[in-house]
Amino acid sequence: MSYHGANSNELDNGALTERGRARLGEIMRLKIRVSMTLILCLLAISGRAQVFQYTPPGGPQEQEPRKEALEREVRDARYHLGPVRIAPWATVRDVSYVRNLFTTGESPPNDVTATAGAGFRAYLHNGSKATWKAQVLPEYVWWSQQSDRRKLNGRYLLDFYGFFNRLTLEAHGGREQQQEIITPEVPVPVSSRRDGGALFTEVEATQTLFAFGRYAFARQESLADTLADPRTGGLELLDRNERTAAVGLSWRPRRPWSLSLGVEQTREDFDRDVLDRSSSGTSPIVEVHFQGRRLDFRTDLAARSLEARQGSLFVPFDDVTGNAVATLRGRNRLSSSVYANRNILYSVSTSYAYFTDDKLGGALALALGRRAQARLFAETGTHDFTPFTAGTTPLREDVLSYGSSVLFRLGPGLELGLQALHTELDSGGPGGRRSYTSVGTTINLLGEYGTR
Repeated sequence: MSYHGANSNELDNGALTERGRARLGEIMRLKIRVSMTLILCLLAISGRAQVFQYTPPGGPQEQEPRKEALEREVRDARYHLGPVRIAPWATVRDVSYVRNLFTTGESPPNDVTATAGAGFRAYLHNGSKATWKAQVLPEYVWWSQQSDRRKLNGRYLLDFYGFFNRLTLEAHGGREQQQEIITPEVPVPVSSRRDGGALFTEVEATQTLFAFGRYAFARQESLADTLADPRTGGLELLDRNERTAAVGLSWRPRRPWSLSLGVEQTREDFDRDVLDRSSSGTSPIVEVHFQGRRLDFRTDLAARSLEARQGSLFVPFDDVTGNAVATLRGRNRLSSSVYANRNILYSVSTSYAYFTDDKLGGALALALGRRAQARLFAETGTHDFTPFTAGTTPLREDVLSYGSSVLFRLGPGLELGLQALHTELDSGGPGGRRSYTSVGTTINLLGEYGTR
């Protein structure tokens, strides 16, 4: 075959020439990239919010990349059932002595709590680049004195991971029901339920430029018994539906650096007419990550602009929220971190719509040989409450938290963790001081990776 310029006939006996096939391949790849970009843009138009989430004290933990974490989990799965790999799971965690202190009103009883669970994770390869993951992890929450707080919780999740040549696709869905502190206003561990799903996709446009999109929806409910425990009665005011979506571009010129720019759309819908604080808004977002040999820096920021929905009582919010953390790894197994966080949380008070949660802290982590690691942290911050009406007295409280943890890896799948946490909140007024203290242990028997 011979070629006579760009306009010559590239069909020979009904078959595409090598040059024609290459051109067709380029056109198809371009169409795929354009189509995926349009899909991501449409996804962002229809999405909503998930920004009012409480972050427990202690600062961000290092996270393993999703692909590497999944490969390790599949590799470590102990049992095979045909093409399915199964990893049994068992834990006795949060065995804690909990001390709650309120200077006024009924003082909550000091108590002992523990959570025990047993279940499994299952993995199925769908081809060489796609994996399904199912998690059936029931657990029972026990309290020594407060029998009304004993409950059967658990995590029941189905995930899909697809790591293709130029496309990454993840889908997650299910139920997470567990005991936790929902808001620092009520420093009492209670069971809560979260039903929902999430979708993440990323397309490689060039070697350094990637288009991404993410969408998540969830229904959040408190499971506290309001009649048996009046202290937690206001938590039901936080029950709501959340939706969030984002679309943007990531630039990764070389390994140490990555930069992402995008737009996020959010929506919160309350199902109660009393104290309805439904909101929505669109926010530009930026994420920066630097990963060097000894220094790691990561930040994600959003310029939030939230408005009331359909005549709700929500007070407009215009400010920056986000997180930042810098970690310096030493040569003597010691690493240090400095972190900052700003978020907005709904208030359980009938006088205040929400409050900004500002934190500044530091942490030290020390490797104690190959099988043990210790961590110590301290942080300070403020809660600034936004009232529904201008005539309400301003409220600002100071927050101080500190704690420590030690993790021992005793063998394959066997871990022992010890942890302690103390938090103080003080608004400066009479009766405005409260605290939360927890000291306990966690034993991961099978299949859990690090204490939570």
